[in-house]
Amino acid sequence: MSILNYFLIGVIFTFILDSILQSLKNHPKLKKVVKDWGWNERIACILVWPLGFVAFFGSLILSFFKK
Repeated sequence: MSILNYFLIGVIFTFILDSILQSLKNHPKLKKVVKDWGWNERIACILVWPLGFVAFFGSLILSFFKK
């Protein structure tokens, strides 16, 4: 995997995450997250997307199994 592939996957992942956040921006639990989501967070997400991927989908899966 070249460095360009790594960044391309990061851009795609960040775009999907940004789209999800924009579609759910009126949800009460996400209002603060959407408000704080800026370019610094997007760039950090592109650079460390594997950690963001694990954190996002781990939280998503836990939300389905939580009582």
